[in-house]
Amino acid sequence: MAEATEPGLAQASNRELFQQAAKQAFELHNSGCHVEAEAACRSLLNQDPRDSQVLFLLGMVLHKQGRSREALEQMETAAALHPHSARIFNGLGFVQHHLKNHAQAVESYSRAVTLGMQAADTWYGMGNSCYQLGEVERAIDCFQKAVTLESRDTASWNNLGKCLNELNRLDESLAAYDQAIAIDPHYSLARYGRALTLLGSGRWPEGFREYNQWRSHGIKPREFPRPRWLGETVPGKTLFLHAEQGFGDAILYARFLPQVRERAARVILECRPELKTLFLHSGIADEIIAYGEEIPPFDYFTSQASLPGILGVELNTIPNHVPYLKVLPTSGPMSVPSKNLKVGLAWAGNSTHHNDAARSLRLEDLTPLQQVPGVTFYSLQTPVPARDQSVFRSWSGLVDLSAGFTDFLATAGAVAKMDLVISVDTAVTHLAGALARPVWTLLPFASDWRWLLDRQDTPWYPTMRLFRQTQRNQWASVVAKAAAELAARVVHRPG
Repeated sequence: MAEATEPGLAQASNRELFQQAAKQAFELHNSGCHVEAEAACRSLLNQDPRDSQVLFLLGMVLHKQGRSREALEQMETAAALHPHSARIFNGLGFVQHHLKNHAQAVESYSRAVTLGMQAADTWYGMGNSCYQLGEVERAIDCFQKAVTLESRDTASWNNLGKCLNELNRLDESLAAYDQAIAIDPHYSLARYGRALTLLGSGRWPEGFREYNQWRSHGIKPREFPRPRWLGETVPGKTLFLHAEQGFGDAILYARFLPQVRERAARVILECRPELKTLFLHSGIADEIIAYGEEIPPFDYFTSQASLPGILGVELNTIPNHVPYLKVLPTSGPMSVPSKNLKVGLAWAGNSTHHNDAARSLRLEDLTPLQQVPGVTFYSLQTPVPARDQSVFRSWSGLVDLSAGFTDFLATAGAVAKMDLVISVDTAVTHLAGALARPVWTLLPFASDWRWLLDRQDTPWYPTMRLFRQTQRNQWASVVAKAAAELAARVVHRPG
């Protein structure tokens, strides 16, 4: 008869077997066998459902399988059972960030750091979540800590460059991007970010070279079975300029068509459908086609967005003779008060734009303008965002013109009849500038590279003034300044 095993020894033996099985589950996870690792974890949890390390591992395994919400539940349970584990809180922060629970992710990452976690990926993850929360200064601190711990962390160097750019610390931004590129010369995201910083710094020849080479990162550029045009004169040949980027960009780049037409016998311009009638009426190319239409035969091609680089544009050589677009004489508002200043408003851009939260404002933010006497306001905004509908309906005397905006030619007709346009950085401001109308552009603290830094004017449009935020996300002072200037304009208006 075999001897009975003492209870304490049996428990120790079972725990040792449990730990060996847990180690094997971790090895399965590390080798990419996530289905097998999940099965191993669930088997172990049948034996001990309160083992925090196995719960943590199951969370990581589920996340790897794309089941992040299930992973979050396991991670939260593990953290509650073992509130002093830096590794668990680090993993919890990772999953929370993936689920866009950024405030919770920052809290979890901070807890991991407090518990002794000093890893580059922890600071990198916390920096990303801080950035998503708009806490750019804090994100910079996180990314700086990440590269201090791991000097070859290209992703942290890149994100540091992006954040510094958004605070207009452009020299520091370039230095961070240079670090990333020194480690990986083919890191396209850093190359593209560096190009934008160069352009924003006014270093256009170098910036445009980088911009043309690297801006297609992450997307497949359009290719055609013809040579790419590099700016050379091509007598007797047809050049196809294909559409790229948004409405405002297409209007901005339309200024280069006269120079392009001097170098080719014929130019075909592709644009988005809403711009076709405006460009046709303006006669800026030999043929205008809308994106999606059949492309006629051609000999060379390039993108509209490549033109500044191809043509070697510098700050003092921008072709800025306006107007370079035309309108129909009968288009626009049919009747307006004769005594009031006619001011067109556009306060929001495309909601899908990557920087829309910073560049757009709410209609209620423009209330100080409404209080200026002697002005009739016309809405050039289309569509009116849902968040602004109630204010829009209650703004006394605001004339809505959007019903007539069937395309940009119709919008141009309305813009042409305004005494002044006040707009955020969207297509309307470019349209007003291209039509040589007085236009005030309201800019966020970190504006698009086209507007450079610390300028109230712009080399792109002689009739445009820039009103800039002096603090991030603070529109009140910008609108107050515009309202004061508007009141003065009414007082000093001739006649």
